[in-house]
Amino acid sequence: MSMKEIARTALDEMKAIEGSGLSNEHDAEILAVIERALHAATGVWVAEHAELVAEHLSHSSGVAQEINEEAERRRGLLMANLSAMR
Repeated sequence: MSMKEIARTALDEMKAIEGSGLSNEHDAEILAVIERALHAATGVWVAEHAELVAEHLSHSSGVAQEINEEAERRRGLLMANLSAMR
């Protein structure tokens, strides 16, 4: 379901609730409609962006690995220099 469809469904549900005459008792129903719409919208967003998030995580993991390897290399050089100074 697209975001537009989600919004339309939520609007239709709210109109149906309003059609019966709003009162304080309808607050819970309206909040439930909004909650369902937000939940559905979140699901759409996650589905649309899952691949992009996975790519960023993969890239971040690769960069972290490179940083760790470079830090280890520099530590080794430092240890060698300290040993040579003794």
